[in-house]
Parts: sequence; C-alpha cells; structure tokens
Amino acid sequence: MLALVALIAIAGIGVSSPTPARAAGTLNLAGPVYPPETLDPAQLRDLSGVVLMRQIYRGLMLYDDDLNPVPEVAESYALSDDGLTYDFVLRSNATFQDGTPITAQDVAYSLNRAVDPDTVEGDTSLLGGPAFLSDIAGFEDVYSNATDEMSGIEVKSDSELAITLSHPQATFLMKLASVPASIVSQAQVTSDSTWWASPVGSGPFKVDEWDPLNSLTLTAYSDFFLGAPSIDEINFRLGASALQSFNLYQADEIDIDSISLTDIDRVADPDGAYVDQLKVTPQFKLGYIALNSNIEPLDDPYVRAALQLIFPRDDFANIAFNGWVNTANGMIPTQMLNRAWTDQLPPWSVDAAKAALAKSRYGSAENVPPIRIYAAGAFASVVLQEMAQNELGLTIEVLDVQWEDMLNRLNAGDIPAYELYWAADYPDPAGIVGALFGTDMPDNYIGYSNSEVDDLLQQAAAETDVDARALIYEQINALICADNVVIPTYFDVEYTVVKPYVENLVVTPMGIIRLETVRIAD
Repeated sequence: MLALVALIAIAGIGVSSPTPARAAGTLNLAGPVYPPETLDPAQLRDLSGVVLMRQIYRGLMLYDDDLNPVPEVAESYALSDDGLTYDFVLRSNATFQDGTPITAQDVAYSLNRAVDPDTVEGDTSLLGGPAFLSDIAGFEDVYSNATDEMSGIEVKSDSELAITLSHPQATFLMKLASVPASIVSQAQVTSDSTWWASPVGSGPFKVDEWDPLNSLTLTAYSDFFLGAPSIDEINFRLGASALQSFNLYQADEIDIDSISLTDIDRVADPDGAYVDQLKVTPQFKLGYIALNSNIEPLDDPYVRAALQLIFPRDDFANIAFNGWVNTANGMIPTQMLNRAWTDQLPPWSVDAAKAALAKSRYGSAENVPPIRIYAAGAFASVVLQEMAQNELGLTIEVLDVQWEDMLNRLNAGDIPAYELYWAADYPDPAGIVGALFGTDMPDNYIGYSNSEVDDLLQQAAAETDVDARALIYEQINALICADNVVIPTYFDVEYTVVKPYVENLVVTPMGIIRLETVRIAD
C-alpha cells in the first residue's frame, strides 16, 4: 500500500494546538498529517487512513495479534476441495452501528462497489479494492464496467454467501481482512450521497465528529458483535494539529506516538525517561527506488545494474538512519512468514558499477542520458544521485513533487524512475512482490513484466504449505532483484511510545490493527 514518507515528520516542523486534559476512558492520538478526504473504505489507497478506517469498519475476516486471518463478521467459513469456493456464514449478532443486521447482501454489495468504477465516477486509480479482490471470479467484468456484480459472489440467504475465485489464492482470506474489503451499509450508501462523511459503520467505534483537516472523534459502539470496546472514546488529531507529535506526547496531550527520526535517539536512550514506554517492532514496510526498464536509458540492463551497485545500502541504513532501520537485502522484509530471507543484492562496488556501464550500449557514463527520478519527499534518490554523479559521472535529476502530483504521475505509468515507501497490503510476500511486479497489477507503475515471475506468483498463490510457498518467493525475489528494476533502500522499524496507563495495545509488523481491546488503567 502506498505511503508518503513526509519530510516534515523527519524535520519535526509544525504547529500544535492545546487539547483538553484526557478524560477517563478516552484515548488521544496524533492521526495522519495528510488525512483521508473521505471515510469511504473503498477509496483507501494509501496508509494515511488505515488505523482510522479499521476502527470504523470491519469485514468478513480480521487479523489477530499474530497477523493470522480469523473470522470476524463471518462466524465460520468452509473451502471447497478445489480451493476455489469459500462458503461464509455470518454471525447472527453482527450489526451496523444503527442496530440493523449486517446481511450477506451488504457483504456482496460492499465487495462489488470496492472494485466498481462507478464508485469513484470512473477514476479507477481511486479504488482500493482491486489490489485485494481481483481474485474473485467476475472481477474484470465489474472493473471494466461491463456489469455491477461479480459472478463469483453468490448470496444464499441473509446470513450465508459464497465467494468463488477465478484461481486458487492462498492469501485470499488475508485480503478479506483489508480495509477496502470492509462492509458498508447498502441502505445508507444508496440513500445518502454524503454518507461517507457520517458513516454507519460495521466496526467497534462510531464517527461522532469529523473535521477533515483537524480532528476525528470516535465513540464506542456498545453493541459491537465481539463485545463493547474497553474505551469510550478515541480522539484523533489530524493535519497540522498532528505535527510535532512527540512534543504532544511529552505534554500528555496524546497517549501513543510513533517516533520520528529526529526523536528516536533520545527516546531509545537507556538512561532516558521514555525507554520503558518504548515498543520496537520491525515492520513489513520498506523504502525503494523503482527503475522503469521500458524507458531510456533504464531500458539498458547494465545501466540499471550500475545504479544497483553504486547505492550504499548498508551505509544508508546505518548512517543516514543512524542504524534505526534495517538494511534491505531484497524486497521481502525480515521475518515475513516468520523467517529470514536470502540476501539477493550485490555488495556496493564502484569498480563493478563502472564495469557494468562499460558493458552498456553507451560504453561509458558520459554517454548516458540524464536519468530522472520522481519522489514526494526525496531521500534515498538524493543519495543515489550523489553517489552516481561523484563516483560514476552519471547525471541524475531528482524531482521532488507534491504527493498528489506523484500519485497522478504514478498512475500515468510513464515515470522513468521513482522513490516510494511501501507497506505490505497483507502479511505475505505477494503483498509486495506480487503487488508491485506482477504483470498488469494496479501498483506496478513501471510496467514490469517477467513471465517467469508471473508463473511463480501463480504457483505461490496455489500453494497452501507456508514453507513451500516461501521457497517460491525466494525465487521470485531473486529474479526481480537480478533484473535490477528496483533498488531496495531499507526495511522499516516502528518505534512506538505508549503511556503507562494504556494497556493491551498491540503493535504488529503491519502497525496497529485494533483499538477496541485497549484499556485505560485507572
């Protein structure tokens, strides 16, 4: 899933406004600096609104604390012998926040609208659903606007539905735990064009007040089908009021904070005041630079190889980030599928980079046309620019653009190279290597296509044994890295400080999933 690494968070620049003292049973948080413009889960395309949306909406499946997909709105499911059809039975007590039952028709409607161009007035780049629901039979018919309903979704009764896939997909239940697969009220959506501003959600917290640029207040839905939340209210600061969040944490204006680069050293100091409040969690998130092999001069594999060889991967993690992130050894973060992954990248070498350029059709650096890299918050690309120019004589132009402009350029698919931060859409390598490098995948912005990678992705999708699937992903990771269409720059680590009175908060490698189990101690 797309994310903007905001330099304001690194620089710590911003303003804050006073917040009332924390009330009993209330959790105060700093939400996204770039908050979502809508509370429609079908339109969630980046990380900015994930934590917010997960509290308002829920789906058939949910991630438990170990990131296993478990039934949520669904009470149970059964999979057919051919691995294609899932039969779901809904919980009898599952209701929307107005007390009306969540029905199988609501589920079907929600999944269909999450991939329907009509949901976003034809601009499919705004849809979050295709990244998660394209395995369902009939997806292409809805996505191309030929019909409104996927043939693979069958409503059997108010409490039963079947979902049939076009091919076996071992990660499908994980994808059903995503925000775009959340369940919305068909009755509300079809009767109110502005429903997304005050939604009747399916999750444990209701929207009480929402000022899109400043704040969001959620209150507990006491009849939530898995039990009433342990806290009464969540207050999210948004936009400018969420800046300088560690200052807010120190002033007791927020109760949890994700620590920025400027504050990690003092927070993690063994002799500091906050070390006992610190949670350290390696993430399924990474920074990378993608190289478009369809655009000159990056269509030359030796030019791409030279850029891979000249990027100082270890120094970038250990010096630029002061060792607070992990060195990337490929495209699959450490401990995904509970294992270490083979190092797929060559060591930094000026001589090897020069030798690669000599093998290119250009013969030497001075003959290589300028290479343009786009970024919204350039960081690694500036390091690459300096190394390539100083050590090789290559000319790299880094264009630092606004996030909205970046999204438009990515969706156009004509960027020679770009720098981005990516969070796995689900806790499986397919959420990275498949999403970014599968042929014709929505987030494959460089038009990469490798038939061997595609074949292996299909094999992995059909493989239910985790160890066997991991071996396939090792091959996929090796092929993509060998093609030098991506320069992995680092694997992220989350540093979260939590007030001592906040209990039962779980920070997973995909961030915070649930807040309804959090308790504020007396």
